[in-house]
Amino acid sequence: MKASQYVSTKIGTIGDMTATSFHGGGKTHPGAICPFGMVAFGPDTLEGGDNGSGYSYHHTTIDGFSINHMSGVGWYGDLGNFQVMPTTGKLNLLSGTYRDALTTRADRGYESDFRHETEITEAGYYAVTLDTYGVRAETTSSVHAGMIRMTYPADVTRRVQINLARRIAGRSPWQELTVTEDRILEGRIHCPSTHGGFGRGAGRVSYDLYFRAEFSEPWADYGVWNKNAPVEGKQTSYSGEELWFYGEFPAGAEPVCLKVAVSYVNPEGARDNFAAEAEGVSFDEMHAGATAAWEEALSVISVEDPAAHPDTLTVFYTTLYHALLDPRIYSDVNGNYLSADNTVRHTESFAKRTVFSVWDVFRSEFPLLILIKPDAVNDMINSLIDIAEYENVSFPRWELLGHETGCMLGDPGIVVTVDAYNKGIRNFDVRKAYEICLKTVFDPASKRTCGEDYNRYGYVPDNISATLENVYADFCIGLFAEALGDEKNAAVFRERAQNYRNIFSPEVGWMRRRDEEGNWAEWKGIYDTEGCVESNIFQQSWFVPHDPQGLIGLMGKETCLTNLERLMAESDLSAMWNDAYNHPNEPCHHLVHLFTELGLPSRTQYWVRRIQKESYNTTEYGFCGNEDVGQMSAWFALTALGFHMMAPGTGIFYVNTPLFRRAEIRLSEQYHARTVADTLVIECDRDPAENLYICGIDVNGAPIHRAYLTWEELSHGGVITYHLSDTPDDSWAI
Repeated sequence: MKASQYVSTKIGTIGDMTATSFHGGGKTHPGAICPFGMVAFGPDTLEGGDNGSGYSYHHTTIDGFSINHMSGVGWYGDLGNFQVMPTTGKLNLLSGTYRDALTTRADRGYESDFRHETEITEAGYYAVTLDTYGVRAETTSSVHAGMIRMTYPADVTRRVQINLARRIAGRSPWQELTVTEDRILEGRIHCPSTHGGFGRGAGRVSYDLYFRAEFSEPWADYGVWNKNAPVEGKQTSYSGEELWFYGEFPAGAEPVCLKVAVSYVNPEGARDNFAAEAEGVSFDEMHAGATAAWEEALSVISVEDPAAHPDTLTVFYTTLYHALLDPRIYSDVNGNYLSADNTVRHTESFAKRTVFSVWDVFRSEFPLLILIKPDAVNDMINSLIDIAEYENVSFPRWELLGHETGCMLGDPGIVVTVDAYNKGIRNFDVRKAYEICLKTVFDPASKRTCGEDYNRYGYVPDNISATLENVYADFCIGLFAEALGDEKNAAVFRERAQNYRNIFSPEVGWMRRRDEEGNWAEWKGIYDTEGCVESNIFQQSWFVPHDPQGLIGLMGKETCLTNLERLMAESDLSAMWNDAYNHPNEPCHHLVHLFTELGLPSRTQYWVRRIQKESYNTTEYGFCGNEDVGQMSAWFALTALGFHMMAPGTGIFYVNTPLFRRAEIRLSEQYHARTVADTLVIECDRDPAENLYICGIDVNGAPIHRAYLTWEELSHGGVITYHLSDTPDDSWAI
């Protein structure tokens, strides 16, 4: 079985334009990308709305094919540069869909109609027919480069147009272009935050994209436009506010291919990347390389289950695919990258990475990657340290291209760093990482959410979410201090890890806002969203993942169970947003495993399976909400294997019923213990499709009487056997 054949990159590609929720659909991108690749070459549809990837499945036209995209993001997105569009007939450089263009928009521009039945959406490959022009367009990629192959009707002039000013959620105000040798383009696309991008500029993301591009044959003619006007004469170099290039090729049956390599550092980086990955490489060769790269990456988990429904395999391997997209490579093949202080730096010990949606992904994505791709996690921790060192005294919450965007809250960088360290990933400056953790809490320059108020009061006035996020990060710092032998700080942070109690109101039995004087806010009920980030009191009150028994004690066990069952029962698990259990957003992602702490692991098993079946599918609505840069996918992948963490950093994985009869995970020689075996096998004694409930677990032949596994048991390898039944059984987990 080839794992890559089960990937469908159309899954989750609906944006927000027809969604029933403000937060929209999965917002994934179907373009061609390699595992953790810098380049994501693929289609752009209608501009506008919160379609962060630049593509939404419900649109009916394609505006072009850009070299870089994010996937599974909101806040209007970013990138979408160097947009290529094959056209025929009369030259038209006006776009009917690009909202930020300086040029006059046309009612009907150069965009093309397309039909989804002509699309091919595979790992590392995308293809579609542009019906307006009768052109078949295909894209593929390597890590730093991409190719587009355009097959035209045989009797027309073949034209390729390139929009150098385009940027998702904004535009580039300045571009530079060099034209040489009748087939080569080089240049720079300047993208400051003053002209949009992430958060339409509020994310403060600025970058320059350098490119080297080469056509498969010389053009017969070409031209450059700046805004509405053509540039007179043929020149070597061009610059302007909105440059458009077009090259025309004689009629013929041969496809026109364009290969492009990019760098966020300098022109030399783009040339080096081109020489390493695109020079002398055909489209089919690059496509084969991308397919092979995905097969290697996805085969880290092999599933053997002849009875499994194909849709289950498709969802599983597609979620695994999305979990292996980000944080992506940011450094060039020569090891250079641009640091947050705009200094060119060099690394040989790790690959610099970017697109850290850390607030989202600390919950499932990083625990999954530590298990299946720990070398990449080591890169990521080094990258987080670099960003903290040169832009901020604390780790970023949401980083893009070296910049802390200020999106979300808490200190998730602390969580992932401590979790990685405690699981044996330590090829980074541990002392510097620990110093960053302490500065996050005590340095006045820290960008911790309301950190000064939190230190003063032991809670953040009028902010439930910030309080609970800071408490959990403090708990993780305490684990780090203990592991490093700093008992003084370990004791300090153990005490601070109990600060969640400061905002639990016994009167109402839930977390509740309080002011600087300690007065409780007016009680407006559990659906109140004040003081909660992308959540409400009903959802956010449960975020005490490090001390579930403490929370249960505050609520009372029976009340806690009643509240938790109500939270789940009121939820529409297929909906894009809920006021009860809300799988489309991260604060709820640990909650179903809380039933295990209440002594009812069978309820965890029941609800996990419900979420798997109702919140995920193989359509464009395949994610019940924003995919969030791998987090939604990683939750599914982990629970499909049979476990999930509530509190990364602790090494405890709460079990649920696996989806497959047998799964085998290839362990890392460098980062995993592998004292029993170099693979971890998870097997079920009966068909999990028909037998939902666990009645026992053996670890390498020895029964365990607890409904969780430890990191050591996973890392050492061997065989974990789930004994299943068709009826609930909680007696085995004492």
